Amino acid sequence: MGRTPDETLDTLGGRKKLSEAELEFMNVIWEHPEGISSEDLYACFGQARGTKSTLLYRIAEKNYVRTEREGKHYRYFALVTRREYEQAILNQKLKKRLGMNSLEHLVAAFCGKERLTEQQARRVRKLLKEFEDE
Repeated sequence: MGRTPDETLDTLGGRKKLSEAELEFMNVIWEHPEGISSEDLYACFGQARGTKSTLLYRIAEKNYVRTEREGKHYRYFALVTRREYEQAILNQKLKKRLGMNSLEHLVAAFCGKERLTEQQARRVRKLLKEFEDE
């Protein structure tokens, strides 16, 4: 049985969504903004070495990490933040389930409107920025 096609995330430049196993590896990579060596990363997981290598290859292929060679090993650096990834997943769910692709559309629908005025949209964005800064 083959793999199911990967979903793409429009707000991340069309990157493919991470599988559960890939996401586990990314969670460790995100914890190391200075980068993490392949050996340190491998030590965090119990799968066979080949499985770990395959998962890291797929993550790099999906353009979530950049790699630098360090002797016999590689160092992995995140190209997408955890927040960016989570926001992209949320946007995808909104679009898929509600037919909306932004929080502004969701707020408008919640208020019984088809869309917000530009002034209302600015206020929503300002409020979100305040939450983000807290």
